[in-house]
Amino acid sequence: MIFYIAGALVLYLLLSWRLAYTYIHPPRESVLAPGWINIVSIPSPRGSIPAWASPQLAQGHGKPVVFVLVYGYGGTREAWQDEMCELPKLGFECVTPCMPGQDESPEKFVGFGYPEARVVLETVKWVRTQYKKPPKIILWGVSMGGAASWLASEQDPTIDGVITEGAYARFDEAMDHWLGRSGPGASIYLKPMVWMASAMDHIDPSKIRPMDSAAKWRKPALVIQAGKDDLIALSHAQRLSEGAHCPLWIVPNATHAIVTDKCCRDRLRIRGSTLGLVRRTV
Repeated sequence: MIFYIAGALVLYLLLSWRLAYTYIHPPRESVLAPGWINIVSIPSPRGSIPAWASPQLAQGHGKPVVFVLVYGYGGTREAWQDEMCELPKLGFECVTPCMPGQDESPEKFVGFGYPEARVVLETVKWVRTQYKKPPKIILWGVSMGGAASWLASEQDPTIDGVITEGAYARFDEAMDHWLGRSGPGASIYLKPMVWMASAMDHIDPSKIRPMDSAAKWRKPALVIQAGKDDLIALSHAQRLSEGAHCPLWIVPNATHAIVTDKCCRDRLRIRGSTLGLVRRTV
């Protein structure tokens, strides 16, 4: 009996370790850039960050408003392909970098907030090197990318606007909700996985709080939430909106990651709505 209990415990811990590793090191998807997108490298101490940029921005003579597009967990630069096609036609530049642990990022692990915010800030810095006169910069992030955008906004208050959709206000709460969807009691019996992932990634989920960054933001912003988002609860969007004193737009019947869902008819409406924010910003 002791042998079987010990064996089951070892198996449980090994499974928890494997789940933890997969959680912070998800499978990567390789994507090809369309011919009309320029591939650029964002300088970083951890290795050059591959990014897609609109042609004029990449060539150093872009228009004066730039979107930094930030995808979420499990995403790629391809998620923003349609926006990168449409925004330059409307008179805006755009760039989307690889996020840590995903796509072609040189970093091994996903960071769930601060490492992603660091990439956003490095991208913002690169954008400014492409101009003689500083451009207006708008961060547009989805899900984890939205959380990273809020964290980045606190570290660089010279950014001009923030748009987020499906972003979490507190990572620990969002993570407990995600785990709870795995089954009854999952948030309890998967705790070892959380502890192992936190140790591997050197993060404390309770300290990833985009809501605190939003509360310090006093420039134009917009929080978007899907009406049927089963990953991020409405309460997250409400806290971000209240903290930033900005509008909260709820899209009825839409699901998580509206903007990057190619099958969602609401994405065009959201894209048009964000341009209203940009006009107020500039």
